[in-house]
Amino acid sequence: MVADTSGHRNKIAFGLAFATVVIVPGLANYALSGIGLDSLGSAVWAIGYGLGAIAMWSIWIRPLELTGPDGVDPSETSEEHVD
Repeated sequence: MVADTSGHRNKIAFGLAFATVVIVPGLANYALSGIGLDSLGSAVWAIGYGLGAIAMWSIWIRPLELTGPDGVDPSETSEEHVD
């Protein structure tokens, strides 16, 4: 019997991507600031972090189908305020 490891691999891929999004722009900022290019380092960090966050959102979060529990009728849960 073969275990389904796709969920495990997806978690590892997400963790590695998250670490890369945080570490790479941070190291680039550190290196550029170390040679006196503080503004460029901050710009590289902001752009790298922002693009990484957008990429992670579009790959992992956006495709999720966030729905409520099955079998719940919205008309039963809505509370009407009667004066």
